[in-house]
Amino acid sequence: MNSFFALLKPLFLLTLFIYSSSYFAQIKKENKLLIGRLALSEHEYKSAIEKFNYVIKNEPPNYEPYYYRGIAKLELGDIVGAELDFTEAIKLKPRNINGYIVRASTRDRLLNYKGAFEDFESALAIDSTNSDIYLNRAITYNYIQDYTNAIRDCEKALRYHNKKELVYVIRGMSELGLKNYYKAINDFNIIIKSNPRKANTYVRRATSYYYLSHYDSALTDINHALRLDDKSSYAYFQRAMVYNKIEHKDDALKDLNKVLEFSPNSTSAYYNRALIYSDKQEYKKALADYDKVILLSSKNILAYYNRAIIYQQLKKIKLARKDVEKVIGIYPDFVDAYKLRSSLKQQVGDYKGAQQDKQTAEIINDTKLNITDSLKRHEELNIAKVTSFSGNSNNKNIEQISSNEIKLVSPYYISLLASTKHKRIVDSWNKKNKSFSAYFLLNADNNEISEILKKEKLDGLNEKILLDYRNGELYLKRAIVHASMGIYDKAILDFNKSLHLDADNYMAYFGKANMLYETINRVESSTYTIEMVIKDYDKCIELNPNFAYAYFNRAYLKFQNENYIGAIEDYSEAIKQSPSFAEAYLNRALILLILENNEQACKDLGKAGELGITKGYSLISKYCNK
Repeated sequence: MNSFFALLKPLFLLTLFIYSSSYFAQIKKENKLLIGRLALSEHEYKSAIEKFNYVIKNEPPNYEPYYYRGIAKLELGDIVGAELDFTEAIKLKPRNINGYIVRASTRDRLLNYKGAFEDFESALAIDSTNSDIYLNRAITYNYIQDYTNAIRDCEKALRYHNKKELVYVIRGMSELGLKNYYKAINDFNIIIKSNPRKANTYVRRATSYYYLSHYDSALTDINHALRLDDKSSYAYFQRAMVYNKIEHKDDALKDLNKVLEFSPNSTSAYYNRALIYSDKQEYKKALADYDKVILLSSKNILAYYNRAIIYQQLKKIKLARKDVEKVIGIYPDFVDAYKLRSSLKQQVGDYKGAQQDKQTAEIINDTKLNITDSLKRHEELNIAKVTSFSGNSNNKNIEQISSNEIKLVSPYYISLLASTKHKRIVDSWNKKNKSFSAYFLLNADNNEISEILKKEKLDGLNEKILLDYRNGELYLKRAIVHASMGIYDKAILDFNKSLHLDADNYMAYFGKANMLYETINRVESSTYTIEMVIKDYDKCIELNPNFAYAYFNRAYLKFQNENYIGAIEDYSEAIKQSPSFAEAYLNRALILLILENNEQACKDLGKAGELGITKGYSLISKYCNK
């Protein structure tokens, strides 16, 4: 099991020449193309796109606005739109090598490797001595684990005087893939000699030492890497693997926990942690981690297979059988799956079926002994796909979501006022006052409350506070009104006053979290962070573990931080607390679509539709009826 290469992702090389800001300051404001390039250089991607749109619409055809708009779209995650722009740029200037290189790299991200290689061939037809073409093609070969050709292209890049560090990185990683560990170490030594403060290079060299069973050298390199960068999830992961090999299981678990703290979607970390839990016979924890691997990578046969083994040990034969049949459905040539199913059939007295599976395993084994080298290569690529721990960050579902064709329902916030259309209410129990307070729940789709009503409400609360200035609930209500009017400084003072008077009021934490999130979105100079908002939701949940909307809102923020597992778990908890929470089913479905777990997503979409969200049914027709 080669799980390390999931963390050795090739770097996305982009050759982009951008002028300095001082140069642009001299340019007349009416030159939209150059102003757009200035915005691009300052990472103002949306503004840059607006300028390039203007040039495309109002000026003669030119490849540049398409090329640079493609760069901006890449930065905003619109991979499909970027490819279309690069294609248009190439049509307008077909001999621009950079156009082919950047489109090829974009096609890598769309998993269109055939198209990427066609672009490299077109670029080489223009200039066969351009070292950047070979380097970028090496990256693509590395993506598809064709390490021999990756090394060959790295050497061509070196021959044409490309001395970039990335050439040695890709060649070293490819040597690792071919198990040429000493050659890999040589490449990493070259990098370390010229750049001794780059943590990842030490970890890559440690990976080579690991495979050579030089565990002391591996630990020395990793510990040095962590001194350079104590937040390197890659280093913690690799050290966990070393600790596991030398039977320091608890240390390995600590490091894997650290990986997941920094990279909550790391399938490799969940998988390896599950293996350790299984070794320690902590089966419940192992199963939970295999569940997460499958959520993140729904076609990973190793997770299903290992989960089936645990189910068999726990005598849950039906569940084990379901998992092993899933494995066979994904990869019908997996010999061990037939052997396991044979064992399961034997346990329930199906001796004939057990014998058939045993014979099938033997036939597949015999067939594989006689296949040609080219078929072996094809087989290796198939196995790599179904045992990949790289997750599903590049898929068509993500393209639809990132382009806003479908989007998550936004968080709910509490209000003292609501229109007649929106009467979703939560009754909050205040322990200190021993009384209920009713709050309306609104979100971005239903917040049309008149400013006059808000002002009247504020005046009324001011009067009540003058008469009862020790009542924390009144400050909470005034904070909510201040927040709704955009008076954030006064709102935060009132939230803090409310919590000072009544520290156990979970609605105060909920309201404060909502306001902080609103501030982050609306105030450019806001010093608040998503992590601060999550902490307030954490406190709200600690005080009231049954409050479904706190889980719902926290899930949305975790999704924004790309913590898909955490978001799914929170939406699941919201559903547990409120089984008719249609929006939670819908949002969970959308995240499952991102992870290409369409089977479970479609169940959630059906439930969302059943509970009244008609969008659920329209999404079913697109993603489920295939």
